[in-house]
Amino acid sequence: MANYNEREMAAWCRSNREEMMRYKTLICCGVAVGVMQGFLATAAYAEQQAGVADTTDQGDGPAVGEIVVTAQKRSESINRVPMSITAATGAQLEAAGVAQPRDLIKIAPSFSYSTSQVDSPIYTIRGVGFADIGLGGRPTVSVYVDEAPIPFAVETKGTALDLERVEILKGPQGTLFGQNSTGGAINFIAAKPTNELQAGGEVSYGNFNAVTLGGFVSGPITETLSARLAWDHDSRDPWQRSYTTGERNGSVDIGKGRLILDWKPDARLSVSFTLSGFIDHSEVQATQLIGIDLNNPGVVAFIPGLADYPRSPRSNTAADFTSGRDYNRHNSFGQGTLRTDYSLTDGLTLTYLGTYSRFKEREFQDQDGTVLENIHALTVGKISSWSHELRFSGELNDRSHFVTGLAYSTDSVTESNFGSLGQSTNAYAFTPLGLPPYTGFTNYGRQKAKTYAVFGNVDQSIFDTVKIYGGLRYTNFRDNFSGCTKDPGDGTLASVFSAIFGITPAIPNGGCITLNNVMFQPAFVQSQLKENNLSWRAGAEWAPAPRTLIYANVSQGYKAGGYPQLAATVTSQLSPVKQEGVLAYEAGFKKSLFNRTLQVDGAFFYYKYNNKQILGKVQDPIFGLLLRQINIPRSEILGAEFQAAWAPDRHLTVSAGGSYLNTRIKGDFITFGGNGQSQNLRGNPFPNTPKWHLVADINYKWDISDRLDGFVGGSANYQSATNSQLGAASILRVDPYTLVDLRAGIETKDQAWRFSVWGRNVFDKYYWVGGNRPLDTVVRFAGMPATYGVTLGFKYR
Repeated sequence: MANYNEREMAAWCRSNREEMMRYKTLICCGVAVGVMQGFLATAAYAEQQAGVADTTDQGDGPAVGEIVVTAQKRSESINRVPMSITAATGAQLEAAGVAQPRDLIKIAPSFSYSTSQVDSPIYTIRGVGFADIGLGGRPTVSVYVDEAPIPFAVETKGTALDLERVEILKGPQGTLFGQNSTGGAINFIAAKPTNELQAGGEVSYGNFNAVTLGGFVSGPITETLSARLAWDHDSRDPWQRSYTTGERNGSVDIGKGRLILDWKPDARLSVSFTLSGFIDHSEVQATQLIGIDLNNPGVVAFIPGLADYPRSPRSNTAADFTSGRDYNRHNSFGQGTLRTDYSLTDGLTLTYLGTYSRFKEREFQDQDGTVLENIHALTVGKISSWSHELRFSGELNDRSHFVTGLAYSTDSVTESNFGSLGQSTNAYAFTPLGLPPYTGFTNYGRQKAKTYAVFGNVDQSIFDTVKIYGGLRYTNFRDNFSGCTKDPGDGTLASVFSAIFGITPAIPNGGCITLNNVMFQPAFVQSQLKENNLSWRAGAEWAPAPRTLIYANVSQGYKAGGYPQLAATVTSQLSPVKQEGVLAYEAGFKKSLFNRTLQVDGAFFYYKYNNKQILGKVQDPIFGLLLRQINIPRSEILGAEFQAAWAPDRHLTVSAGGSYLNTRIKGDFITFGGNGQSQNLRGNPFPNTPKWHLVADINYKWDISDRLDGFVGGSANYQSATNSQLGAASILRVDPYTLVDLRAGIETKDQAWRFSVWGRNVFDKYYWVGGNRPLDTVVRFAGMPATYGVTLGFKYR
């Protein structure tokens, strides 16, 4: 072997970095396999030493963590599905305080949540997430209710109502759940109509005068028709206080409802119809000012009070915002779903699933964290979506199962964003040239998309203990866009553009100011994006012993491209972002131990990204640095997860989980970083992706009498540091935090009623879930302070 000095060795390492990373990945996979083998061998020995028979898969009562899921669009035990899944029953979700999708962070390792600049949720699984500043951004974590898609993240607020369970599927799910699920899929399973009359209700009261009222009624209407109606309403007084004026913000006023009708005229046919929706009049959360970063420092004298504006106190409740504005959302969502299942034969089922949804939004956002009109936005938009899926599923023989079908969907998104920036350095940027300040702009955009797909999935047992599986999905996607940036209607922006670019005749009031790249004349952009892809999945599972599963798979998933929403000086800024692709490798295990009282799951994974879509920054000659979707050519994720649940008896249940993620941009990637300077982001991690995420929950129940039980419990959730935006600017860092929830109460053994006292974030930890530089300021979104209250629930059967 040749001898190398340190300088030669360093040069070799730099020139062979990619090769080293491949070796690193192979080493990690080898270590993972070794860990799994050692763990399973140790577990088997422990069971033998404990005298637990391991020759049967039967036990006394249900196993811990044994939940029936539909991750592969058929009912199976979660412990027999060869993929990483976090699932929880409705009772478990209620105990953990999961009231909306963002709260899943409490129970699901590697799931994270953040808030976008325009008040849309950002869901991320295993580092695969998507942030946008427009309504038309399609997510990477798709959300469903009973397999019916909720196409856009802003529409998901009512999904956690009256649930039987939730299933969080991790890794690309493109073959069965379609594109836009590169990160995973979340399927909320609603509680279904019952054959006997049942009813229930719940009332909660907490600090900030928080009140929750909800209930359900379920039962038969005729011998073949049954129904279930569920509803709830949340209200709360404002929890934020302006630290300069004393005014309050952050009230909650949201109502949700769902009606399910099940019709079963005979043994072969079942039909289900669901109506659901929400009305949200809650106030938009105000931001906290943490810094001043002027776009045009030379004109700051025109805006008294901006340069030395006081920073926010380090308190969850502190914020600042302009007085006298309507911060209440005027948003609504409605969805209708029809599902029919017909058994053609004993082993073949035909299923149709059709869904129509409609969302309307009107909300005003003060994005700058001050009482000034630095940057305000009024968003008015609507979304309408149709989706249809027709599939056949069944048994090819006693050792094989298949699913195949067709899917078609349409989405129409129309959005107008009215930006007001009268007290910003952008507004006065051209006053030194003798031009007047401009007051704002209007971004208008409309996207009409169509998606066609054909898919198939099959699994085949080749031995008693070995099964192989695979799936394909071909998708054709078309997105038609029209839009431009307009003068706000008062002529101020039109006059600036006409003067700077010498446009004649002058741009009229309210006219488009986006200019053609060639002629530099105002233009209304009309464009079409055409894409297609082939998602696939292949893998194998091995059950070497009862209650043991080892699996490995590889999958390719895609997320559709789309058009940006931004203030565009030239038409090229409204060009679409390309579709992204994720090639994912995963190996994992699932093991039930000690007579099924202990369930442990683990997974190791490596994702290879092509053209990752991410919210970056572009330089506009008039508006300065703007947020826009861009593509990162190459990036990767290396990670691991572990989950465990233990219930040694009916009194004690313990669960814990954790995930590790190492994300990075591969190769040179030069763009604007979080500080607004051009830089090479090679090696940078993804935003909104904590490296460590740990969750734990414990509950103890004891007998008070022959009719009553008492219980106490608590949970903890830890996330390590991350960054809110690409470029890892220190001012946009999200610090690590740990949140602790506690609960205690009494309930009847038949669960006819339950009374609990609870507290969330009981140590009043100051934390934040995201940050942003909207214009001249840098702001963050604080988390909720300590909340506590009481809940009384009852059920009639």
